[in-house]
Amino acid sequence: MKNFIYIIFILVSLTSCNEGLLDKKPLDKYSDVTVWSDIDLADAVLRDCYKNTSHGFKGYLMLSAVTDEVYNKHMVGYVDGNLTADEVWTYWERQNGSKSLFHIGWWNFKNIQRINYFLDNVDQVAQAYSGEERLQVEESIAVKKGEALFLRAFLYTHMARTYGGLPLLSESFQIDFDFSKVERSSFKETVDFIVADCDKAAELLPLKQNIDLGRATKEAALAIKSRILLFAASDLTADEEVVNELVGYKNADRVALWKSAKSAAKDVMDLATLQLSDFGAPDQVAVASNYFNFFKAKDLSDDEIIWGKMFLDNVGERHRMNLWMGPNGQYNWSSTNVTQELVDNYEMADGSKFSEHFDMDADGYYFNKSNKYAGNIYSNREPRFYASVLYDGAKFQERIESLRDFDTIGIYDRRTVETIHSDGSKTQEFGLDTRQGPIQEWSGSFTGYIMKKMLDDEVVGKDEYNSNVWIEIRYAEILLNYAEACMELGELNEAEKYLNMVRNRAGMPDFEGDIEEALRHERQIELVFEDKRWFDIRRWKILDKVLKPVRGVRIIETRDQVKNDTVVTWQNFVAFDRGSITDKLYWIPLSIDELNKAPQLQQNPGY
Repeated sequence: MKNFIYIIFILVSLTSCNEGLLDKKPLDKYSDVTVWSDIDLADAVLRDCYKNTSHGFKGYLMLSAVTDEVYNKHMVGYVDGNLTADEVWTYWERQNGSKSLFHIGWWNFKNIQRINYFLDNVDQVAQAYSGEERLQVEESIAVKKGEALFLRAFLYTHMARTYGGLPLLSESFQIDFDFSKVERSSFKETVDFIVADCDKAAELLPLKQNIDLGRATKEAALAIKSRILLFAASDLTADEEVVNELVGYKNADRVALWKSAKSAAKDVMDLATLQLSDFGAPDQVAVASNYFNFFKAKDLSDDEIIWGKMFLDNVGERHRMNLWMGPNGQYNWSSTNVTQELVDNYEMADGSKFSEHFDMDADGYYFNKSNKYAGNIYSNREPRFYASVLYDGAKFQERIESLRDFDTIGIYDRRTVETIHSDGSKTQEFGLDTRQGPIQEWSGSFTGYIMKKMLDDEVVGKDEYNSNVWIEIRYAEILLNYAEACMELGELNEAEKYLNMVRNRAGMPDFEGDIEEALRHERQIELVFEDKRWFDIRRWKILDKVLKPVRGVRIIETRDQVKNDTVVTWQNFVAFDRGSITDKLYWIPLSIDELNKAPQLQQNPGY
């Protein structure tokens, strides 16, 4: 069968105008023979693999929506406890870019086929060259093979942490391939396959400083190895309750698994090419500003960033995070509603817990119980809170011109002002960003909060595209991976050292108390909204503890002209209930459509 690779032309020059029409070669496609005899065309195939490797900026539904970080009204099925094999395609896997999480789903096998097609053929390219040029092309081919192996390992890592053991495909399918022979491999075999790809990729790939930004690197290959081995060593896949070998290890050697996870993280650290970005600690105001700006970056050059995806705002693949997630009072959609649980998990500026200073009465109203921090529940919080969450009174960006008469500063306005007039009458005024306000009330947050991290305060969401990068993996994650593995191995001093390194960089003091609680807290806060939390709460087997009813806040400012007094109250309330949390939610089912095509594939437990 003759295959064709489609590419984008920047310029097409038409020559030989007197040739017969039927003698002309297609101007929008190349044959296999042509592609695999030109290193640049072969690279176009590889770049297509990159293009089809997805990311977290695919629409108004992020992976945070299946965690305790946020609520999103478009995420149904899973958070209701009702996800079934019949519905998984609709609510999880379909590639429509907005209402699904296909970037970690079964759909990735389509791109794995592309990658395998590249790996099966790229060695042919060198045969078209000779002499010194051939040596250079062979060197280039080796690097590109490393890139392809990295991409395959990356996609398999996403899917292995979503489904468990997978069909392991190391070659591209041919037209006569017998799909009835495809079986799911065990979880162990799948992890071993990923690790082998990472190791081989790391051998072939240069360091980040020696390759174009956005392409795979030695650091990235070793980082993905760290990520999968941390997951593999955790309770979900390695404790004594593993149901079968598709979803974990039977009779696992936990010490050996944790040692492998530790070594993998240490391999990244020992490259000595990465470092935590300097956010200006101990100046907490500087930290808040610089942490926010870190995620506004337009490229991946920072030494903390290991790998991610870059965008332009006027061409190619683009995203509109400001429109999707920004305030409704700026004509955006407020799709990701931060939960009160997350807000209350942010520590105070001195590292103490919010609950040490504030409590709730029987009706959910917050009250102060501390002499140190009083008044507004959002005051004196740690820097990453101010960089990550838009809360009532937080300054974000200047309003569009037509709204500046209402708000000259550019604050997120979530409170309702109730005025008791001198004649005893009462009036209400709703904030611009509430669900009762004058601007797109239908798209206001249900909880009273939205995400700030990963938005760009210089982008007008309703009119403009974003160009800030998606950071897939960064050095802070590796340090936390290493700290967790050390903790599990009983190497507590080493674990504390690297846990505190991440905290101190954020302007926070060393942790106090239980190290496991502190480490899990730090992963939640440092990596919030970065597509990490769902994998963490599953591998720790704490879904039933954290996926509680979604809570938000009601803020009432009462201006009493009779008493000449103003009082503000913050009331915690249940915004939405979640469904029952059962063990089946630790894994996503294979869809019925997929099982109908390949009935020999075994379904995941509970489905």
